[in-house]
Amino acid sequence: MIEFRQVSKRFPDGTLAVSGLDLVIPARQTTVFVGSSGSGKTTILRMINRMVDPSSGSILIDGNDIGGLEPVALRRSIGYVMQNSGLLPHRTVLDNIATVPLLRGAKRGTAREHARELMAVVGLDPNLAQRYPAQLSGGQQQRVGVARGLAADPNILLMDEPFGAVDPIVRAELQVELQRIQRELGKTIVFVTHDIDEAFLLGDQVALFRHGGILAQLGAPRELLDNPADEFVSGFIDAGRPRSILR
Repeated sequence: MIEFRQVSKRFPDGTLAVSGLDLVIPARQTTVFVGSSGSGKTTILRMINRMVDPSSGSILIDGNDIGGLEPVALRRSIGYVMQNSGLLPHRTVLDNIATVPLLRGAKRGTAREHARELMAVVGLDPNLAQRYPAQLSGGQQQRVGVARGLAADPNILLMDEPFGAVDPIVRAELQVELQRIQRELGKTIVFVTHDIDEAFLLGDQVALFRHGGILAQLGAPRELLDNPADEFVSGFIDAGRPRSILR
């Protein structure tokens, strides 16, 4: 479980990106952060692995304040998937996936064998193992990024608009794959998107943020649809024209 307690973030230029956030992210569920640009959702995500540190407040994982943890070690224990995959261009698919286990001291053979297993988990053809990122399609690159995020078997997987740079057909395929992976592995997934339809499709709970990192509403997709907290929430949902079939 991840908990934010009165967390705020003000950047050196004076911008208040997050303001007094209280939020609980349940274990083994998918929580989606959604909002327009400037709503602080990516900043909030990156505070979980200390890529960004809060100006005030505290963040706890299973009751432990992460402010006292060594940042690099924390990041290596949490999976992270970003837009455009962020793959290392000079490394093969197999070695990209094996990056974090190798950094944590795993033997190369063991790390590569696990990487091959993860290729199957994310639906990648094993014949792609020795290819380089530039030889892959956008959808294949994103699957490699997801596999790399899972490589250290993290309890938490952070996903920062991971499907935003691919075409709609591939995006839909990746969404289905993520749902399948979550059913099989049961990770604590925190997923950032600006697309309310994607949020409703993937999220067990959805956190909708307004400008400045203010939580407008938190709840299951059906709750936000049936009982929007205010005009901002209903307007954001209406503008997104959600089409997904809710659970």
